[in-house]
Amino acid sequence: MSEVRIEKNAIRSLWLEAVKEVAKEYPGTDVPWYLTLSGAEARDIQLLIDEGLLSLTEVGSIKENDQHKVVAVERNNQAILELQKKLPGLKIKRAEFRDLIRGDGIFSWPQGDDEKYCRAHIVNLDLNNPLRGATCNGEVTFPVLSWIRKLCQLHARSPRYDWTLCLTLHGEVVWLEEVNTWTKSFLAENLRREPDFAKGCREFLGEELVTQVTGCSPIDFSTLDRTGQQKIIMVMVPKMIAKLVHNEGWNVSTERNLSYGQAGCAPMVTWIVRFTWSSDGSATPDALYRAALKDILSGAGVVTDRGQIETESYC
Repeated sequence: MSEVRIEKNAIRSLWLEAVKEVAKEYPGTDVPWYLTLSGAEARDIQLLIDEGLLSLTEVGSIKENDQHKVVAVERNNQAILELQKKLPGLKIKRAEFRDLIRGDGIFSWPQGDDEKYCRAHIVNLDLNNPLRGATCNGEVTFPVLSWIRKLCQLHARSPRYDWTLCLTLHGEVVWLEEVNTWTKSFLAENLRREPDFAKGCREFLGEELVTQVTGCSPIDFSTLDRTGQQKIIMVMVPKMIAKLVHNEGWNVSTERNLSYGQAGCAPMVTWIVRFTWSSDGSATPDALYRAALKDILSGAGVVTDRGQIETESYC
């Protein structure tokens, strides 16, 4: 477990740097700096305290003036009790994130404080789940990615805020046959249509896997080896995010696209994605989309079992 903690600590250090940037840019905002699925141990929040981003009283409670800066989302009652004991004064939303965002549909939206929480400058979805796809009437959707689209729509409301997504998922493919088929078709179409994206994928995924994706035969992505599954998801997720939100004026920059988890531990994938509003983005959505594609693999890499982040540009 210590090796896993070393890897995750490297990821938490990236989250910390993102919060530092927000704290510098928005020192007096009434919008939360950071919304997090911290779990009972709240190690990411403790880092903010250790770095002086959150101040404590003499008895160890988060000072009242800082309590709005961080929101923890947690449903488990025991975890909530531990959070309250460990970090008195921490603002805790008792819910699953999918309930906070009101699901992945377009007919239900968070209101009041829930809307404010979802408009945090940084939303950290550290999920202990794989990327799951769903089929309905022949269409394939990925609920987690639908949440992200809703977050973009919420951040676009007045007053509009640029924001950052930290997303972590299990790096294993658990898709049904219909989702596998859709994914192959989606990736193959984009590999044929976008030469720069195709070039980066050939270097990152390898010529053999790209040939399988663009070929005529079906492919079951769950049969790929551990690294192959992680890499497919590393390509798929930021590609889908860009596709879902580029029409709404967001410039999407994938700043981190990493895998981690040595043999014997769960394979993981994690991203840091920045969403910056472009005033003319809705008029030139294709330009935003193509720009987003260039960033997907510009710094892809791994976190080693020593906690070192090793990246390489594939664009």
